[in-house]
This record gives sequence, structure tokens and C-alpha cells, in this order.
Amino acid sequence: MKKSKSEAYNTELDNGVSDFVLGIDTGGTYTDGVLLDYGSRRVLSSAKTLTTYDNLSQCVIKVVEELNIQDPSRIKLVGISSTLATNSIAEGKAREVGLILIGYDEELIKNYGLDAKFSTKNFAFFRGGHDSQGVQQSELQIEEIQKWVQENKEKFEALAISSYFSPLNPEHEERTLRAIQEIDKNIPVVLGHQLSTKLDSIKRASTASLNASLVAVMYEFMEAVKKSLKNLGINAPLMIVKGDGSLMPYTEAAHKPVETVLSGPAASSIGGRFLSGENSALVVDIGGTTTDMALIQDGQVNVTDEGARVGEIETAVKAAHIRTACVGCDSRITYVKNKELQIGPDRVIPLSRLAHLYPEVEKEIVNLFKNASSSPDFSDLEYWCLSKPVDPEDWEQESHRLKQLIQLLQRQPCSVHDILKETGANHQAHLHAETLFRKGILEVATLTPSDILHTTGQMNLWSKESAQTAIEYAGRIVSKDLAEITEEVLDKMTSHIIEEAIIFLARQSNKHGLPETIDSKWSRWLLQEAMDGDDPYLSVNISSRFPLIGIGAPAHIFVKKAAEVMRSRFILPDHPHVANAVGAVAGSVIIDREAIVYVQESKDSRSYMVRVEDNTTSFMESEDAMVYAEKMAVQSAREGANRAGTVQPQIFVDKKNEAGLKRVQARAVGNPKLSEELG
Repeated sequence: MKKSKSEAYNTELDNGVSDFVLGIDTGGTYTDGVLLDYGSRRVLSSAKTLTTYDNLSQCVIKVVEELNIQDPSRIKLVGISSTLATNSIAEGKAREVGLILIGYDEELIKNYGLDAKFSTKNFAFFRGGHDSQGVQQSELQIEEIQKWVQENKEKFEALAISSYFSPLNPEHEERTLRAIQEIDKNIPVVLGHQLSTKLDSIKRASTASLNASLVAVMYEFMEAVKKSLKNLGINAPLMIVKGDGSLMPYTEAAHKPVETVLSGPAASSIGGRFLSGENSALVVDIGGTTTDMALIQDGQVNVTDEGARVGEIETAVKAAHIRTACVGCDSRITYVKNKELQIGPDRVIPLSRLAHLYPEVEKEIVNLFKNASSSPDFSDLEYWCLSKPVDPEDWEQESHRLKQLIQLLQRQPCSVHDILKETGANHQAHLHAETLFRKGILEVATLTPSDILHTTGQMNLWSKESAQTAIEYAGRIVSKDLAEITEEVLDKMTSHIIEEAIIFLARQSNKHGLPETIDSKWSRWLLQEAMDGDDPYLSVNISSRFPLIGIGAPAHIFVKKAAEVMRSRFILPDHPHVANAVGAVAGSVIIDREAIVYVQESKDSRSYMVRVEDNTTSFMESEDAMVYAEKMAVQSAREGANRAGTVQPQIFVDKKNEAGLKRVQARAVGNPKLSEELG
């Protein structure tokens, strides 16, 4: 990474007395760091480096070292935001999960296609579950569950359990957990009621499944961070950004990683608001993997009650209202049937970066026109490489071609054209490398918008010559020159951002029931005319009522153009490339606790049940139940805030009626405690 990517420690801003806080964001492409004076909230230094998937501690150490911290003991808080969970879901790289559904209506779910929302294909239905009064609706099929787990446990790395109405009575989830532990005590198991008290059984199952798929990913990340900080002499409390932009202790994040989904975008919005000083704006963060948008109103990031959504997967996780588009500067550039340009959705390594890292690859790419066959093909521009060391003995039972592939890539990255030639395969599907990609062992390098920006001079990090040659080679395939492809890619990126921003703003109130996409022929024409203005008879103007804050290194390129088209003020704050790291320490600690009050009736009696945490208490009178519910919710929120290291938390109480039950919600809000001890 070039030196320009670090801003040196500013000794003039250090009064030698103030406490420091350290913000780190480990993203899908880059890891960012920022050192702040906690009293003045001024940025003392910042740094950016590439995320190292094979060894996360490496990039954390590197970014902290580049901050040039003079006295690590003055750091009293470390905040981490990460897009790793979001990107794992968006790219389909989360771990395989088995989902046990208890008491769900199998026929109903399959007839309405709801099984597509579970985020895993390894699920099974079993009798059991409870009704809306928390009463068992049928006997739990314990033996059948144990048999299914025993027969299928090689297919997944973790298990999720979701039982019907488990927020009111989790007995069947807990019994199933104990039954699974009799078979295998080492397999991670997630219970749906511990993640969500919502009565949306589909979202609860999806949330549990996602959480299970992310536990290993988050554990590896947290262990890497803790080790890195300790080695650097930093022992301050460690906080993780949640999807709603608030902070939680790292110990909680390790058990509930799904709550960090969209934490990177949430931190970016908080950082954008903090750095710009704007109380109302649309924050657009362009990263390597995704482009994320959030709306700030009256100084607060909008939070959705519907739950976080990434791509087509809906969850019950409270999160900032973020729109995530799977397109960024490191998104794959492809031409469908060698004609129609497509950017994304998967992230790849830019060819210019791969060539920068491997001189032999650079030589191959630069000499493409000399060495290529008479029929150029995109397989010459797609390289596969190992992202982490591989022990051949671990793959001894795999196919001969897969072992050939691993041995080939252990030397250096190879183009798909050469891989097929060396292994004798007719198509890359015949290599059966899906498992290697899913586990993050293999990565793809090919053309990306980052390569385009190298040819225009707007980026200068890696091999410009390789980028230009590769784009010209692609131009020969699609019958376009360098300038045409460059313009097409930049316009496509900008158009995508504008379209996503329009949809996001138009659907804020959703009073018109607008869909997620601009779908009709007239709508497409109106949008295109607003962007291009080519029609000789009509002009279409779209104006945003909010200024656009650009976040991310390429924001001045794409977001500025989007603001012009949307006739909006463009704001590029100081340190836009590390806004997410700033947001990692600019948020508050928020602890939410809830008590549920529901009615349980029989022929002779009527009771009011209060469910809070893991306890259920019965009352004869509704008023007594509500008083107790509020008392316990407040007590639980205050205790949670104290455990999280919150300074003088304020408690807010809200009461809601929902489908025959009442919810008493207590929220504790406060600043994180500064300390020299890892919390």
C-alpha cells in the first residue's frame, strides 16, 4: 500500500493529557484504522491497508502500526466495525448450517415458497412447538431429530433450532439442544428464541440459521483482533458495532454475530455524520464489495423495525435502515454472452492488484496479445489463487483434478485457461472447486472497476499496465476499445448508485407501496432520461431533498456525479476513506431488553404470563403483570448496560400491543466506559 494511504500522527493535536480511542473497520477489501482524541473527537491519524483473509490479525496489526501510536497505554477504548458478516452472506461464503424446524407447517411453507427464506438448504421439519398461549401443541420428536442430525451432520458445520412460538415457551428448543449434545458436544448450536422475540417464525428461523453460519467466522475474527491488540500493548475495552450503529462488548458479539450484520454500513453512516457535522443527509458508502446507503434525520441514523436485510435474506435483527447493493470497486466485470455489461455481485481481486503482487502474473497479462490464441476468451482474464495455505494431505480423498488444481496453484496464481489446459478439464465446473471457494481457500481475480480507475489515473496503487492491457484484451472480445469500455463501466457504476439512491429515498415512507426495483418500461425510461437527458422532446428532473455525503475512497468520483444528477448538494468530509473506523468509536452503547405479557386460558382460569429473559411468571391480574414486566425489563436493561461497561446509562421504556400480547421494552443508552483493561 502506498504511503499516501496513511495520514501521519499529528503531534500538534496531541495535548499529552487526553485519552485516546482506537477505531478499526475490517471490511471485505480494506481494513481501516483511526486514532481519535476522545475529549475533542479530533482525528490524530488514520490508515488503510488491504484485508488479509488468510490471517486477519496481520491486517489489524498493520493498520494499527501505521497509526504510529506513541503510547498504547493512553488508548482507553477500541471499537470495531466489520462488513465481514454482511459480505459472507452477500457472497454466499457463510458456513453451512443445518436448520431444525419444530412445529412448523411443512406443507404451508413449501406451497408458498417460504423455504427459500431460510438461508440454508439443509433443513428438516419435526412435530412439536407451542401455541399462542405458550402451551405445547404436540409431542416433540426427539428421537427423529437425533436420527436426522446423526445422518446429516457431515453436511453442515453448525446447527440452528427454531420452534413455533418459542419466544413464549422455548422448552422444545432447549430440549432439542440437550438431545443434540448427547450426539456431538462440539457442534455449535443456535437457539432462535435467544436471538429474536418476534413472532415472525420465518424471520426467526432465518435469523437463527444465519447466526449459526456466522459463529465460526466471527470467532476467528475476534480471536485475531484480541491477539493483535495484546501484542501491540493495547488492553483497552473492546467493543463491536451492531447493525443499528450502537456498540456491544466483544463477548456478546462472539455469541450473536448476526447482530453485526450491516454494522459496517451503520458505522459508516455514524462516521459520515460525525465527520460532516450534517444532521440530515443521505450517506453513500462505496466500498470494495458493496455500496451502502443510510439516511440520517435529526442527527440519528434511521432504524428499521422490519429487521436487517441483505440481498434476498430477511432477518429479525434490529439494524440501521440500510440499502445494500452488491456492487463496489472490486466487483467482477463480466459481459453476458460477450455483449451486455454486468458489474457484480461477487467481489474479486482486481487484476492490477494480483499483477502487483505476482510479477510472473504481471508478465503474463502484459504479454496477453503476444501469447493468446487467435480466439481471445475471458478465461485468459480470470485467475484463480490460493488465499491461505493448504495442506495437500487434507484433500487426499478428493478427485484427482482437484488435487491437481491445488498443486498447480501452490506455485502461483493461474488463469482459468491454463488451469483447464493443465488439468485436462473441458470446463471449470469439472474441477469441482466449489468447496474451496466457499471455505475461502480459493479466490478469483479478474477485471473490476478498480482496474478501470487505474487506467484513468484516478487510482494509483497497483499495476496500471496490467489493467490497461487486460481491458484492451477484453475490448477485442466485445469489439470495443479502451475508451468505450472505460466510459461504459464508469457510467454503469454511477447509474447503479443513482438508481439505488432513488429507490431508497422514494421507499422511506412506503405510503405508495413502491417495489424494491424500478420495473416497468415507463419507469425505466423516466429513470434513464433523468440520468442521460437525451430525449429531444421531454426532460425529466429528479431532485433529492437531502444532501449526499460521500464515504469511501472513490466517493468523489461516483457519489459526486450522482449528486449532480439528483440536483443535490455533495459533501465530501475530511477523512472520508476511514469514516467507518471513526463510526466504530463514535457510537453509544445501547442495551435493549424486553418483557412479553400474554394470556394463558383454560376452562376454569385466566392467567397473565410474563416472559423476560429465561423466566416466566404467572399473575392473576393484568395490571400486576404489566407492573412486574416493566420492573424486570428495566432491571435487565440496567444490568446489561452495567455488564457492557456503560457510563451512567439512561433508561427509556416503551410499551406496544401486538397480536394479543403486550411488549414492554426497556432501552439503556450511555457512553462506553474508558479503561485500560480488556472488557
